[in-house]
Amino acid sequence: MAPAQQLRRLYHVEVDGLFGLYSHHFDLELNDRVTFLHGPNGVGKTTILKMIDAVLTERFDLIRRIPFRRLLLRFDDETELELDMAKAHQTAEGELRLTVNGCTKSIAVGLVLSDAAAIAAEVEYLEREEDVWVDIRDGEPLTDAEVVQMYGRHPRSTVRDPSAEEDVQWFREFLDTANSYLIEAQMLVRPRYLQRWPRRHRTMPSRVVECSTELKQCIDDTMAEYGRQAQVLDQSFPQRLMQRSGANDILSIKEMRERMSELVRKTEELKDIGILDETPIQIVGDMDESQAGVMTLYVDDTAKKLQVLEDLASRARLLLSSLNGKLRHKQMRVDRDKGLIVTGEHGDSLPLDSLSSGEQHELIRHYDLLFRVAPNTVVLLDEPELSLHLEWQSRLLSDLMAIVQLSRLDALVATHSPSIVGERDDLMVELTG
Repeated sequence: MAPAQQLRRLYHVEVDGLFGLYSHHFDLELNDRVTFLHGPNGVGKTTILKMIDAVLTERFDLIRRIPFRRLLLRFDDETELELDMAKAHQTAEGELRLTVNGCTKSIAVGLVLSDAAAIAAEVEYLEREEDVWVDIRDGEPLTDAEVVQMYGRHPRSTVRDPSAEEDVQWFREFLDTANSYLIEAQMLVRPRYLQRWPRRHRTMPSRVVECSTELKQCIDDTMAEYGRQAQVLDQSFPQRLMQRSGANDILSIKEMRERMSELVRKTEELKDIGILDETPIQIVGDMDESQAGVMTLYVDDTAKKLQVLEDLASRARLLLSSLNGKLRHKQMRVDRDKGLIVTGEHGDSLPLDSLSSGEQHELIRHYDLLFRVAPNTVVLLDEPELSLHLEWQSRLLSDLMAIVQLSRLDALVATHSPSIVGERDDLMVELTG
């Protein structure tokens, strides 16, 4: 899961002269954190999502392919990022302007490029030979344009003129505080370069299996932190017990039973989810003051240990409740050794990639939103209703709202299905032709 960080929240978007035809201005719903874009084919719903993502990930090679005059992104602190392409037909360059605290700086878009050499440097199996790039796994030559096109997101573009590096530093610093995450409609389709591996590598795991593998690693990492916390508390337990000030900080038997009952409940939930396999000590009978002091400290320590697992448990619980409410004759659960497991109605184990395309789309989308995205990121979802039955479409909004509230994300959704918002038409932005 992406590390938490303080990010600006996008709340207003303006696109002018899109395809030379359309201008769209709209606000994002920051309270409910979900906004839907709806309109006829061709008005630019998907394109707007890609433009936002391209600017916030420095993919200006993609931006330059889209005909438009101006793009403005305004954030919750009134910071504005504006991309002005009005003079691009004259200079082949656009202007990027950033306004922070009333101060505006600008650079030529052409100074910042998604350069093939910079991208290839991040890919260990690409090497330069004469005027082409070569994939050393299969010897296939690639042009600069193919490298840029095929390798998708690039964490940092290059500067055409090294002397201008300082001029774009303000932009780089801004990008560290504004994230986007694009989830395209066809999530099961791998990028083209991953489909061109040599035959001996064709047994690549499916996207759903990758989710399962990542979840296992997430569980391993969290349990390692849980173990470290437990070790620190257990080793210091005798000393802290001796340092207790007296009866004032000792729980009563009633309070202790209530606290222990809550800890047992949380532990049972963790066991049901598949994360934990232990149970706290139960309190039986009365106890004297010294025993009560020991048990009070034990209760406090147990609560601190379980706190380490709380975020993972909340996300795993929401993932399972949403998916299991839709799977037919199947059940999904978390397994500490395997990540995710699907069983049939008779308890037989089923491969994850045997799920239907709609079920796989739901798993990948939920996993992305719950485990891969930092808080306050604007998540750009393109037509999530694809591959979903009408019953599932009707549940999309409630599932999405539960996820964005837990993960503290902002979702901007392009859709052809206005029915998925149900009675919440206040979340819908109509893009007219």
